[in-house]
Amino acid sequence: MTHKSFKKGFALLMSTFVFFCLAVNWAYAEEKDTKDTLAHVSIIYKSSYPGHFAEVEVKLKNEVKIAGFQFMITISNPDLFNFNTDSIRVDTIVIPVDTCTGPPPHGDSCFVDSLIPTTVRYCYIDTVGSLISGFELVQCHGATGDTSLPDCKWITILGMAKYGEPILPDANYRRLFRFGVDVFCLPDSTTDRTSSFYAFPSVFNFLSDPLGDLVPYEYHQGELTVWWGVPGDASGDSVINLGDIVYLVEYLYRYGPPPCIPETGDATGDCVINIGDVVYLIEYLYRYGPAPVPGCWHGKKEE
Repeated sequence: MTHKSFKKGFALLMSTFVFFCLAVNWAYAEEKDTKDTLAHVSIIYKSSYPGHFAEVEVKLKNEVKIAGFQFMITISNPDLFNFNTDSIRVDTIVIPVDTCTGPPPHGDSCFVDSLIPTTVRYCYIDTVGSLISGFELVQCHGATGDTSLPDCKWITILGMAKYGEPILPDANYRRLFRFGVDVFCLPDSTTDRTSSFYAFPSVFNFLSDPLGDLVPYEYHQGELTVWWGVPGDASGDSVINLGDIVYLVEYLYRYGPPPCIPETGDATGDCVINIGDVVYLIEYLYRYGPAPVPGCWHGKKEE
């Protein structure tokens, strides 16, 4: 067994061990009064443009030292975005296998270490300049079994501090980490454009002190709101310029991709994307023509 394989297997087994330790203490933590809260974890409200990558910040303020945590976070509106996938790869975990043929129990001599491959979706997490930039272990991974699909609707984030280097108490909010989301290309006709970040039941979410005891805390869910499109912004960069004219020409005549927000390509508002929209943008940008109007695109494209 290589050191690398052992380290990966150890990390996965440690996260399982922490989960069971948490389950033992769950009932006690649930009985805590709000006045006993010793920490606050808050997801900061965020807005983003369709088709873009966005970082969502998680902050912490704590009255006691924090040496470890686990959060399982999902989204209330799965039609708006996915959690960003950094990579999908096969890791190995170490499982002891009984090789004896007779009935149990057997001695230790019958057990050998078996390396079991498992596919893991690793999700984007940014720790630069955060409270956990020096942690011994930081992992962010997606739902088990979803690795063959582009969708990632919940993430698990696990962190363990180096021995003797916990997060020190502070009465002010500080950045714990950032996770990433990929916002879909939503048409302007989408009305529900906000999603909350829910935490799973507290048995899956915890803060712990250097002794391994649970730290009572409050979770403050944030939201991400997706903006509507800017009329005429065919390229989706939230600015109307020559790039939008080029984008429409590529789409109409050179097999380029359609506008991320369809209505933004319909600068004339006549429910069709065609050369008229190109001419309209030229008039607006260079000949003092009227500004683009909100489009009413219905899937039509004329060349």
